[in-house]
Amino acid sequence: MMMTCLFWLHSIAIDHLGLSVQDELLRICYLFNTIFAMGLLVLLLFVSKQEPSILGWIFLFSSGVKFLLFFVLIYPSFQTIGHSAKQEFWTFFIPYTAALILEIHQYIKTLNREN
Repeated sequence: MMMTCLFWLHSIAIDHLGLSVQDELLRICYLFNTIFAMGLLVLLLFVSKQEPSILGWIFLFSSGVKFLLFFVLIYPSFQTIGHSAKQEFWTFFIPYTAALILEIHQYIKTLNREN
């Protein structure tokens, strides 16, 4: 829900500022980060019941995998479109940060529940 609201606010801000970010690329960035965060939360719930001592390692590994998948799957699309580096950065960084905040919040809740 939060990611959907943020997507619409991001889209409105882009239109209001007159920036030219391809709508499809913005959707892909939000979908990529949302789906990855949801999968990670499912993994978090599973691991927290089996072996909660490795949750930190799961978080670090998943962050690395997320960046690797971004550079392999999404970044080439940025290069072919040819937007400025600043626009590329914000197109990916806003949904990435929102998903990361949600992931960290859930990690904290899970770890506090374990103690």
